[in-house]
Amino acid sequence: MSGYAYFLGIDMGTTGIRCLLSDEKGNIVLSSEEDIHESFVASSDEKVSEQNPSVWKKSLNSALDTVLSRINNYKLMAITVDSTSGTILPIDRNYEPIFNALMHNDMRAYKESEFINSELGLSTKPSFALPKILWFKNNRPDIFERAYKFVHAADYLVGLISGEYGVSDFSNSVKTCYDLYNMKWPDEIESKLGIPLDKLPKIVKTGKVIAELDEDIRKKYGIKKSVKIVAGATDSTTGFYSSGAKDIGDWNTTLGTVLGLRGIFDRFIPDKEGLLYTHRHADGYWLPGGASNTGGEVLRLFFGNSVKEYDEKISELPPTGGIIYPLARTGEKLPFFNMKAKGFIKLNSCKPDIFFKAILEGLSYVEKMIYKKIEGLGYRVNDTIYAVGGGAYSLPWLKIRANIMGKTMARAKIVETAFGSCIIAAGGTYYKNVTEAVNNMVNMDIKVEPEDSLTNKYRNGYEKFVKELKERDYI
Repeated sequence: MSGYAYFLGIDMGTTGIRCLLSDEKGNIVLSSEEDIHESFVASSDEKVSEQNPSVWKKSLNSALDTVLSRINNYKLMAITVDSTSGTILPIDRNYEPIFNALMHNDMRAYKESEFINSELGLSTKPSFALPKILWFKNNRPDIFERAYKFVHAADYLVGLISGEYGVSDFSNSVKTCYDLYNMKWPDEIESKLGIPLDKLPKIVKTGKVIAELDEDIRKKYGIKKSVKIVAGATDSTTGFYSSGAKDIGDWNTTLGTVLGLRGIFDRFIPDKEGLLYTHRHADGYWLPGGASNTGGEVLRLFFGNSVKEYDEKISELPPTGGIIYPLARTGEKLPFFNMKAKGFIKLNSCKPDIFFKAILEGLSYVEKMIYKKIEGLGYRVNDTIYAVGGGAYSLPWLKIRANIMGKTMARAKIVETAFGSCIIAAGGTYYKNVTEAVNNMVNMDIKVEPEDSLTNKYRNGYEKFVKELKERDYI
């Protein structure tokens, strides 16, 4: 049964644009997706990653048409857009792109990143948006001078559907080095880097109404009332909202190619080691997070397309007693920083199913170690961890994680970035805030409780795991 109000989430990904329509209870009404592979700009330089924004426009229009032409548009209340973090696009005063978008994985601005870090005392990477803007200034001054604004991918899509191109949110602006503590652009961006602050967008908090749906679009689809455009966030942040995490001390872990996590806290805690980074929650809290170089990549390295097959074989196996640090490549950044660290295997069995389970245990030990590190910094970690990513759909792995960490593992029914944008749209209009929207729209699919007997066995295994890391001088 459809609800009283509809909310449209638009996810601007690397390979496609996805639209998801939800009602106020979190029921999915419609969805559509358009490929944007033809936007990729070929380059012989592996550091370069560009996309043609004209393809974004075409694909966005098509994805919107699929949804808006099939619904009761009287119910459509608000729209939110999310996008990849670090993508930047220069536009002129007519809001037309004057260069391709430099994507989140474009690494050409390595010299600019080093300069910013030395001059401003920051910890940027070449993938950040601010070094890319400085790259334009240093290498394409013609584009830099013509640029009226440098906008993030979500900002540009918001402009296409509303005409408002000059506003961004404080989530997408993190990698443009917006000061989340003082809520302003640092003056040093202009005084030390020579980037005029008026070339950067105005920043508002996630969840704030920033515009209305363009009148021509409304007329095309017979939408009689105004539809609010609500400021969004990065894709990882909207994914966080969709996980069900909502209270101070709630954390989620994303297990995909890599292992990442994010939590909610009521104050900012400095991390002198630089292992964590921080976003802001739509309701004013802090969203600390970080990522390990371990993750599902190592499973594909050893088991390829047989991961699901082995996943079904291990449910009845006891703890393996093995110690594995599951790195597929050299270098680690969380729970410790050591760019020379290499994965290792200590296992008294060569049976594939036991090896498979030992890898899952190793990844779960890493997860536990990260949360121990987080607690050591002063953050609270509640008794339930919200699971996201491909690893969240392995029941045997959820059980291993619950038993190793001694915490409940919970997975929501719908965990995806576009749904997180629906939640933000509802939180900025229908509900009093995003937290209330999460409470009403996110429904849990499964909860896995730890078993005391197995938790005790794994406690000994974790101690051996930590001891091995110390002996290798990793920690």
